Amino acid sequence: MADVDAPVNPEAKHVLPPGSRYAGQEVDVSSRRSISIQHDAGDDLTLTADAAHCCVDFFYHEGRYWRAKIPLDGVSEIFGQVFNFSKVKTSKAKSGREIVTDQHGIPRHTIPILNHLQCRFSFRVDQPVELYPQESPDQSTPAHRVDAIVYSLEAVGPSGVTFSIRDGMAGNLISAHRVMSLQEMVFERIVVENQYVTESPPLPLNDREKRALLVKSLLRSHRAGMGQRYYLYRVCGTNNCTSNPFQILDEVVDYRWLPRIGSMLYRLPLSPRLYLRVRGMDSDPQVRKLVRHEFEDFINDKQTRQRKRQRVKQQTAIRRAARAAAAGDS
Repeated sequence: MADVDAPVNPEAKHVLPPGSRYAGQEVDVSSRRSISIQHDAGDDLTLTADAAHCCVDFFYHEGRYWRAKIPLDGVSEIFGQVFNFSKVKTSKAKSGREIVTDQHGIPRHTIPILNHLQCRFSFRVDQPVELYPQESPDQSTPAHRVDAIVYSLEAVGPSGVTFSIRDGMAGNLISAHRVMSLQEMVFERIVVENQYVTESPPLPLNDREKRALLVKSLLRSHRAGMGQRYYLYRVCGTNNCTSNPFQILDEVVDYRWLPRIGSMLYRLPLSPRLYLRVRGMDSDPQVRKLVRHEFEDFINDKQTRQRKRQRVKQQTAIRRAARAAAAGDS
């Protein structure tokens, strides 16, 4: 690895800005934060066309941060992923309540337009992402190799505070441009939260566009740091999970005139799959893949289930502590 700036301090504090109803409170970055790209001291950060790899800190995998060496020309496919935050619809059946599904077998939700969008990058077998202990000076042998990562913008606030539409609209939270392993996303969203994450077909991009989409996603995360407020919607300045990936995509792809008009849709997380379609980026609108089917062995693994129990217990304790602190302040 090249000579770089001093390692980013993982203990650095980040606080909510003035104007937030949590102003001055510390942001919980224990598992959600933007990455930090290593680069030559004193230089403006750029990733040149001949750069083979990008080394980043705060890549999230297996419940901790890692230093990741990401091959910029290693992307084989890129997919859009979506899940819905609202409750799954159910109906009465002889055996009790059963989940209501659509014609594709995907569960229906009570609020169909309340979605989260993220981007999956799959890498070629011979060019995986290599992970190293972030705090260790020994960066000679990777501790892990992963073949798929996820870029996901998520709203974060003080410990114990979860996302709400009120906070999202008011800009009370901070945007974390996370980069993590696909496996860790499956653990968080599917194993722990029981979300139904769906995936589009591969986006019809050439190798140049795939590299550019990866590079721009990494740069956006690094440059945002933990200093951007999350805005679910603003006439000017929307900054949410849907607006960012589509803005990056629109910077990369040279659309014809009709998809260019369609690219004006991106601000609200209403129907990300439709946003792909109007851009000409949905190669098969009939495909609705559930990511959980790809990871059934991992989901049902004994160690995964044990880790889930530990995570749920930890999250419950954090929420209780936050409620007790709020009650004490009132």
